[in-house]
Amino acid sequence: MSYFNEPLLKQDLNALVLNNGIETIKTADNDIKEFITKDNTNFEISQLLSIEKANLIESLAQFPATALWLINKYKETDSYIEQEDDLSSEPALSSNLTDIKKLFVDLSNNTSTYSNEKLGKENLTLALQVFPFSFHDLTELINIFAYSYKYREIYCQPFSNDSKSKNNILQKRLETSNHHKPISTNQWLTSVANYDEDFLFLSSSDMHKHYTNAVFYEHNWLNLRKKLATANTRLVLFIANQYKGSFLDFDDLVQEGQTGLLKAIDRYDYRLGFQFSTYAGYWIRQAISRALSRSERVVRIPCGRIGTINKVYRTKEQFIARTSREPTTKELAEETALSDNEIHAVLSMSQTAMSIEGSIEDGETSFAPIDYLEQQIFTPAFTEIAKTDLDNILDKALKILNPREARVICCHFGIEVDKEMTLQEIGLELDLTRERVRQIQVIALDKIKRHFGDQLMNFL
Repeated sequence: MSYFNEPLLKQDLNALVLNNGIETIKTADNDIKEFITKDNTNFEISQLLSIEKANLIESLAQFPATALWLINKYKETDSYIEQEDDLSSEPALSSNLTDIKKLFVDLSNNTSTYSNEKLGKENLTLALQVFPFSFHDLTELINIFAYSYKYREIYCQPFSNDSKSKNNILQKRLETSNHHKPISTNQWLTSVANYDEDFLFLSSSDMHKHYTNAVFYEHNWLNLRKKLATANTRLVLFIANQYKGSFLDFDDLVQEGQTGLLKAIDRYDYRLGFQFSTYAGYWIRQAISRALSRSERVVRIPCGRIGTINKVYRTKEQFIARTSREPTTKELAEETALSDNEIHAVLSMSQTAMSIEGSIEDGETSFAPIDYLEQQIFTPAFTEIAKTDLDNILDKALKILNPREARVICCHFGIEVDKEMTLQEIGLELDLTRERVRQIQVIALDKIKRHFGDQLMNFL
């Protein structure tokens, strides 16, 4: 891939001095100076932002503790992919982590492969510089080193009078680290305890040098990041205005758009030559679209699943337009290359949620779905009343029969007995033929029908 403005790839810019609103970039040999005023374009700000971020990563890469932190946090690359989607491919990330782990282990063990300790550190530093650090990675690493800086009681040496602001920046960063939790997991504490302090965090003088440089680079990086975000706030407002009238208020749309803008800032590569506004527009729209997809459903569906749902319904509409009929589940599975179970899952989760208690707009006289649903936990009062009335009527009906007729009815229909009996079984018990038992049953039912027929019909 060819980059735009190739000379800017050289990482020989080592200082950024802010003076009277003019930013001065000094090259390594101090032969070339460029003056960029406050009204920087997005492209120019992105150049400075990329340089400061590269310098920050270079400073953090000097510490072997950075490699140990990455190994502990990203043992499973899936967690990184979920956190920083579309940032890097999983195979490349896995390969990069493997190289870092191998170099760190070899350097810590001082094996024969890296007998030259200086060469081992240089290789580890180069491997760390190509790792795709996220925004949270860099800020958390700075917090960890700030905590170690104070823990080792390394007091910063005052700078010259013309750099008084640097002392304020360093002191403010140390104070800010007090409000952050410097260590994320107990596993990290255990890992640090297994190595020498001077190995992980370098000597006191080296740590002071690289940590202070990292703090200054972070300060410039964050300021430029904020400046680029502020310069493109109108772009967020313009795109958010296109989504008005949706599930979210306009302020919430702008907030989600700002998160997308920050993602675009962290991922934009000015060397490709594309305009930042064009690149950022896609990230802003994605952030707003995902926020809308989260809020439009009562139960949140993952973004990946929403894409599958849209694919299934798009295929369904195309099938209907082509064949003028609804597709079967098997046909949908063949068209979308999904299994039948996945199609059933997609169709079930894509159903619209409905309030079981109805809506306030429906009015007090309207019925809600809960009014039509039968609950299966408690026996309804009407059922209990009906059962009690039926038992009373049956008791009265049996009292008008003689003992033998009542016995036949109770045994045949299972009233007050363990189980129902056939006419043959009743005949054996009463020493009667089956035909005689049937005749007695007809006579008994006829008596009940004449006296209680109308009342019993109400229970059918």
